[in-house]
Amino acid sequence: MIKLILAIALIFNFLNASSKSIEKKIETNKSILDKSKSRKMRTTLKIKLLAKQIESQNQELTNLEKQIINVNNDIKKHQNLLDTSRENLNKLQEKSKNLIEKKKTNEEQIVDTIIENFTSSIAIKLAKESSEKELIDKEIYTLLSQHSKDEILKLNNNYETITLNKKENEKKIDTIKEYIEERTKKKVELNKLINEHSNSIKSLENKHETYQKELKSVIKKQQELSSLLSQLNILKSKELEKEKARRERARLLALKKKREQQRKGQSNTKNEVQKRYAQDIDLDVRMLGSSTRGVKISRYRGKKTISPLKSFKVIKKFGKYYDPVYKIKLFNESVILKTNRPKAKVFAIFNGKIVYAKKNAGMLENVVIVQHSNGLHTIYSHLDEIAPTLKVGKWIKKGYVIGRVSDTLNFQATKNSFHVNPKDLFRI
Repeated sequence: MIKLILAIALIFNFLNASSKSIEKKIETNKSILDKSKSRKMRTTLKIKLLAKQIESQNQELTNLEKQIINVNNDIKKHQNLLDTSRENLNKLQEKSKNLIEKKKTNEEQIVDTIIENFTSSIAIKLAKESSEKELIDKEIYTLLSQHSKDEILKLNNNYETITLNKKENEKKIDTIKEYIEERTKKKVELNKLINEHSNSIKSLENKHETYQKELKSVIKKQQELSSLLSQLNILKSKELEKEKARRERARLLALKKKREQQRKGQSNTKNEVQKRYAQDIDLDVRMLGSSTRGVKISRYRGKKTISPLKSFKVIKKFGKYYDPVYKIKLFNESVILKTNRPKAKVFAIFNGKIVYAKKNAGMLENVVIVQHSNGLHTIYSHLDEIAPTLKVGKWIKKGYVIGRVSDTLNFQATKNSFHVNPKDLFRI
């Protein structure tokens, strides 16, 4: 009996020492976890909004480039016609000048004909009481008179034709002038579109930089949680994976330097900007993205339990997701649940023991970790409040209120160093 009591005491002391060891590890890293002040970060929602803005900007750039291509093609198509029209304009102006000169000549001819006709009329009158010779002259003058009348009619017709041609020519000249003005307006429009295009590209570059910072912030937050879990011996980091990460970082650093040299002298078209940012993502972001390849997942096959919130919607799912801007795969180790109620209670989903409860734990804000049977742990982060009755080492039952949230809750689960999809634990 005494031996049994001693054995139980030894086991209790061992468990107590283990708990103290975990607490000691937590305190050792307190300076790291307490660097950031408590503030509610809605990074995931911001990133979604920013990604939509960038996609919208890309669509605007695509439409703008189509307009520029259309205007360029239109001007190129009509350039020959424009040159021909200018030549025609010069020819028409010259022709109009010739017509005016011809009209003047015709008017002089009409005057000469009238004078000649008047002289002939006088001659005919004088020839009425004359000799045979005078009768012959009379006949000649009569013929000349008729010829003069025909010439006048011909000149009048010619004058009318010239006048009509002149009006048509003037109309053509006006048409060509209008066409030239229209082409000039198109060129002005093209220059305006080009300026808008340049400004849009600059705006896109600024948004890319902002998006990149936000993306790094989210992944850094995920790293902090993983680091915390590693400190508690829930997740184990392997030296092989660290070496692989170091090699990947060296490779990406060399690649980045090479692309920076190649980038010099490149123009800022939308496709080139997109290609550049897709290939030359900030080194830290690419590194973090590549580190998700070795994430291990375990399947939970037990009965489903209660959810940590009574009324919620999922705004970010567990698992791999594809970044639409930088074309890289990332892994989300938790789910983000948005409560439908203010100051909603957060419940423990299984019976278990509190192994970590920390306020203002850096970017994770208020965090609670519960240890369950069979190597299962559940993590509740971004809590607005932690229940005042919650203490490290305390055993709690399923449904125990561990804290409250008014906006979003980050929930994560692990089993024997593997990640567990929360939808296996409760209905989502």
